[in-house]
Amino acid sequence: MFFELSLIPFLSIVLLFLIFWIVKEGSRWQKHPQLGVFARFVQTSPGRAFFSFLILTILLVPATLLLLQGVWWDLLATGDAIANTVPVVNTLLLMFLILAGMIPVMMSSFRTWRHAVRAAAEVRVRTTAG
Repeated sequence: MFFELSLIPFLSIVLLFLIFWIVKEGSRWQKHPQLGVFARFVQTSPGRAFFSFLILTILLVPATLLLLQGVWWDLLATGDAIANTVPVVNTLLLMFLILAGMIPVMMSSFRTWRHAVRAAAEVRVRTTAG
């Protein structure tokens, strides 16, 4: 029961990240009936996109540890002893696999945000100097 309850935040974070990643590019998503809200939120500014991806990436780690805790609580609730490290290894492998997909998306949105800030600073320098 605890494992199933701990799946809710884990899957919510992964699903929200996937939705933001899908709608990050392209204005056609803004008119989508269900995904339009997510598209308008993440496409507002490059900074908002980066910080959304950063927060979701950071939140994945405690959600994964909560998943592992749910496995342990289920074992303890049934009276079984934790006999081996298979749940720990499987949970960490799952986390690393998902993070391997999340980190490049987050870093690309960081680069986009960094270039936007740099371009805005360059425009400010040109207008104040000229």
